[in-house]
Amino acid sequence: MEKLFDDKERTENRYARHLEKSYNFYDSTAKPEFVAVREMLNDWFSRYPETDKRQLKGDFRTQFESAFFELFIHELFFRQGFTLTPHPTVLNSSKNPDFLAKKGNIEIYLEAKVATDKTNDERTLENKLGAIYDNLQNLSSPDYWIDIQEITFKSNKQVKLSRMKTQIQTWLAECHSKQQPMYNDYNDFGRECFSYNDDSVTISLSLFPSTIEKDHPIASYLGGSYSGGCEEALIGAIKEKGARYGHLDKPYIVCINLPGLRYPRTDEIYNTLFGQRRLLSNSNIFDPAPISTEMDGILKNATGLRFTQVSAFFITRVFESNLHAADHWLVEHTEAKNKMDLRKLSIYSEKIATILSLNQS
Repeated sequence: MEKLFDDKERTENRYARHLEKSYNFYDSTAKPEFVAVREMLNDWFSRYPETDKRQLKGDFRTQFESAFFELFIHELFFRQGFTLTPHPTVLNSSKNPDFLAKKGNIEIYLEAKVATDKTNDERTLENKLGAIYDNLQNLSSPDYWIDIQEITFKSNKQVKLSRMKTQIQTWLAECHSKQQPMYNDYNDFGRECFSYNDDSVTISLSLFPSTIEKDHPIASYLGGSYSGGCEEALIGAIKEKGARYGHLDKPYIVCINLPGLRYPRTDEIYNTLFGQRRLLSNSNIFDPAPISTEMDGILKNATGLRFTQVSAFFITRVFESNLHAADHWLVEHTEAKNKMDLRKLSIYSEKIATILSLNQS
């Protein structure tokens, strides 16, 4: 029986590197919290149809996010009692959706799509930052945590990583020798820091004492996440998948994962699908203000109804590490040609963690 991760001895006891492929990390780690993820994915994979396992395993190696979401959708519907057939033939199309899901007299086509909100420039920047982070992780700093305050790229030149690492390690050695942080600059907030400079980058760092044994010396990285701003990624996914298979003979659910830095919000999802909703003025303060809906939704706008082949959208932001807390939205296309009773799906009312029988914290 094909396994997603083969049985073998594993000895790596570290966290993933920023530029490391996710499959390679999970395949090599012996760290217990990530072993648990590997075992979970192997368990899900054991229920995936045998005829298509080899293709999915190859996809995990090269495009982990997309392969994970496809396996996740299979498991999510399997746990609801569906039998899923990968890449079924559909009428009037030479293309194949990801699954045909059957349960009693219910049949649904499912499509799993990862929608990223990253531009090419943002991916390039992410890779440059990842290379710096991976080198800083390998620094020796037993007595101090390193706080990365700022990284500013001055040009499109590649950062001289070896030179950067050597100079910062020399600074750390001096700090350890004198048993106190030694700074050469001030940050934008007037706090002392150590600045590394060359013709491609400026890196500002500070230190604070560490009293524990640690896997790497970095206390915090730059970045973060944002609420809202997923509209373009959502619209792009719907345009790509909404009419891909022409006129269908069964209900069709487009499943969209939004794993970028921006968290989807309920209001932006509904505004994107159906049009901007606006409160109208109301002279009676005791009555709810009426709402108008603009004709600018992806499903309904001035040109008319669109993507009526789609019965519903399942929208989420899920990773292998946040299953216990991932939110989701199941939204009906009110003018769909192939309607279905969404109440027959557990995801209509249940949390993902409940359906997957995960402990919630």
